Amino acid sequence: MSVSTRIAVIAVGDPSRHDEGVGRAALSRLRERALERPFPPGTLLSECDLDPGRLIRL
Repeated sequence: MSVSTRIAVIAVGDPSRHDEGVGRAALSRLRERALERPFPPGTLLSECDLDPGRLIRL
């Protein structure tokens, strides 16, 4: 039996609403890390504003 793992890291926030930006900062660091040590296949690193429809699609 094969086990498939999918990892999703989604930074949720909206700079125009003056959130603290922690999610975007963490995502930026993860992207930098991935250049040296790639994540497993299927890993999703993405940003999303506060729109629930876009978040569900991710």
